[in-house]
Amino acid sequence: MDIKNELIHYSKLLLEKSLVIGPGGNTSCRITDKIAIKPSGLDFKDLEIVDLVEVEIDSGEVIPHKYRPSSEYLMHLNIYRMRPEVQCVLHAHPPYTIGLSACDIEIKHIFPDGVVYLGAKIPMVEYCAPCTLELAELVKENIKDYKVLVLKNHGAITVGENVKTAYLRMELLEGLAYVQWIALSAKGLQGSITTLSKEEIDKILNLESEKYRQKLME
Repeated sequence: MDIKNELIHYSKLLLEKSLVIGPGGNTSCRITDKIAIKPSGLDFKDLEIVDLVEVEIDSGEVIPHKYRPSSEYLMHLNIYRMRPEVQCVLHAHPPYTIGLSACDIEIKHIFPDGVVYLGAKIPMVEYCAPCTLELAELVKENIKDYKVLVLKNHGAITVGENVKTAYLRMELLEGLAYVQWIALSAKGLQGSITTLSKEEIDKILNLESEKYRQKLME
């Protein structure tokens, strides 16, 4: 199976495992000097190889296509430029991971597999509006030495030397978050949940990229 077929396969697994919903999230793989990335606004269940949009890694030039690349493509490019060993980048919205992040709870290791596949530390960055250059730069600054990055009140990013590895890291991250949630619930979790403010919500709704995606859903 070539890397584009693998990307489609594991992208759809993200949906099957409830790690994304509908068109939310984005996935990409490296193809020599380009990346192939999920288009903006397309539901994962409808994703096919011909739908993948190619973007030059160095220049950021988008190869002409009927679709736009994911609105987070700058975030992906930043990772590929900085990490030559990375062949795949996945950005998903795993619910337990997001839930813990909304409570300002750092995901910590509870069992050995997490350490082996996710690395010693699972960093979390503060909330930043999606689809922005600010988020792309924040990710670039914080994923330099890590296999995974939690985006507070947003989701997670995993990278891999191949597509399968990036996918397994996402699945394992969410599994770890789930186990931690069980442990905290059993112990008795106290504290408030951070939710997006009206200003943050308005900023998202006013993003041109989000208006485009909403239009596709009409």
